[in-house]
Amino acid sequence: MSSKYLLPCRCGQQIAIEPRQAGETVVCRCGATLPTPRMLEIMALEPVPAESDPPPSGVGWGWRQRTKLLGVILLSATIIAGVMLLLSRPVSRFEGLSPEEVQRNAHKLTPSQTWDQWQFYKRGLDRRTDTVYARKMKSYRVWLAATGVLALAGVGLIAVGMTPHSRKQ
Repeated sequence: MSSKYLLPCRCGQQIAIEPRQAGETVVCRCGATLPTPRMLEIMALEPVPAESDPPPSGVGWGWRQRTKLLGVILLSATIIAGVMLLLSRPVSRFEGLSPEEVQRNAHKLTPSQTWDQWQFYKRGLDRRTDTVYARKMKSYRVWLAATGVLALAGVGLIAVGMTPHSRKQ
């Protein structure tokens, strides 16, 4: 049996009241104030349907809400990490080298240093010969891939948390 009952108003709406409100006045959405009947008269009113009762207040988060939250946190963290990683991409020592700078520095070199530089430039500005740059790029690519995998895991957790609830009957 429901512990709430529907008190009709002049406007046609019904207000849910409880037996403990007997003798009090309640306000309808339309603004009208209605006196609640005595206890026995309240029991004669139409009871509130069971499905309209509010859920118990002690209900906490379920595994779906926790999974979605974890996915959102993981996705947000990987997006931030990915942006920071993209902004800190390794740069080869040759990328910022302009011909004017090479010419300016060439006058400061000794003949043997000039010969070494000439042999180096004769091979061309191949980034693969720069071992420091190659090592940094390998590390950069590994971190970028790890960030992508973690972002996909975050999206997966969000998707799992949003799956519809099905009960076996």
